[in-house]
Amino acid sequence: MEREQFVRTVLASVRDSGVEDAEYADDEFSVRLGTGRVIFLGNIFRECEHLDAAESQDRIDAFVAALTSSDEVPGDWESVRPLLRSVLRPVTLGQDGPRPLHRAAFPFVDEVVVVDLPRTRSFVSTTQPAEWGVDADQVFAAARSNLAALAQPGAPENLQVLRFFDAGDSYTASWLLVPGWLAGYAGGQFRPVAFIAENDSLLVVPDDPELLVGVFEMVEQQYRDAARPISPQGYTVNADGAVVPFDEAGEHPSMPLALRARAGLAATEYSIQTEYLNNTFEEYLELPELDIEPAYAASVNYEESTDGAFTSVVWGEGVEYLLPETDVVRFLRRDDAGEVELVCTVPFPTVVEVLGLTPLPTIEPTRFEARTWPTPEAMTRLTAADLER
Repeated sequence: MEREQFVRTVLASVRDSGVEDAEYADDEFSVRLGTGRVIFLGNIFRECEHLDAAESQDRIDAFVAALTSSDEVPGDWESVRPLLRSVLRPVTLGQDGPRPLHRAAFPFVDEVVVVDLPRTRSFVSTTQPAEWGVDADQVFAAARSNLAALAQPGAPENLQVLRFFDAGDSYTASWLLVPGWLAGYAGGQFRPVAFIAENDSLLVVPDDPELLVGVFEMVEQQYRDAARPISPQGYTVNADGAVVPFDEAGEHPSMPLALRARAGLAATEYSIQTEYLNNTFEEYLELPELDIEPAYAASVNYEESTDGAFTSVVWGEGVEYLLPETDVVRFLRRDDAGEVELVCTVPFPTVVEVLGLTPLPTIEPTRFEARTWPTPEAMTRLTAADLER
C-alpha cells in the first residue's frame, strides 16, 4: 500500500470510529485527534506496506479501534502497577517520534514498558513515572515482576524445538527478560538457544550444530518478512545463567551463523537510523534535540570473510561524519591521479583510542562525531594497526 493511500485509509477508519476532528501531520507522519492524542503511523505503515488491500484495511481498522478506544491508563501508581509489562523492541523504536521509556537489553534491542489495557497496549513515556510518583527503576522492576508471572517455566528435559506464540496477553517474545527463565532449560546435553525474530513469537531450540543451520536460516527469513521485527540473533545463557547473544557465549561450530545474524541486525538497525538522521539534517539543518550541525550519517556495510561476517564503515577524506560503531573503519582518500585508494582498515576501538572520539549523547544506536581527517601523526598510528597489511 502506497503512503498516500495508507494515510487516506487511516483517516477514513478514524472517522468511521466516530472521531470527526482528526488531522494528519505529514512532518511527523502522525494523526492528531481532537482530544490531543497523537497516533504515530510509522510502525503500522511498515506492517501494511506489503499486505494486500483487504488485509491492510483489517489491520488499520484494528489499530485505530485500539487507539481510539475509551481505555485509559490509570493515573495512580497502585492502579497502574499490576498492568505494567516489559517487552523487547528494536533500539530504533520511536526514532521518528517521542521515544518511550527504555533501557538496553541486548545489542540493538531495548527493554521498554507497556501498560496492558483491555483493547490495546500503551507504551510508558519517559515522563509518566514521575506522574505516578515513582522512578524509572521502580517501573521496570514492576513490569518484570508482572512478566515473570506469565512466563511458563522449563527444565532441561523439556529442551527440544519449542515454539511460543503470543495470543495477545502472554508476552512470550519478552520472556527472555525474566531472570533465570532461559537458564531453566540449561543443564542437559545442549544449551538452550532462543530466537525472537518478531514481537509475537519465541523459539527455543537446543544448540545442536546440525539443527542450528536450518534454524538460523529460517529465523533470518522470518525477521526479514516480519512487520514488526526484533532480531535475527540467537540468545543463550552464559556460565552465570545470564542471557547473552549467541556470538558472545564462547566457541561453537555455529559461530559463523551467529556472526551473520549479529552483523545483519547491526546493519538493519543502523540503516533505519541513517535514513532518519539524514532526513532530519535535510529538513532542519541540525539535530534539534542535540544542536549538532549537519554531517553525513554514514551507513553500515555488511561484509563476510573467512572468519565470519562483520560490519564496516567508510571514512573518506574531506567529509564530516557521524560514524556508526562498526567492527572496522576503512579510511579512503584520492591519490595524486584522482583515484580512490584504501589507506587502511582499522578496528573501531583502535580508531576511538587514537583519535579520542566520544559517542554522541542520546543517539541510539551509538554514533561518533568525526569532523576532520586524521592528522599525519594519527594516520601513522592507524596505519600501523591496519588489519589488511
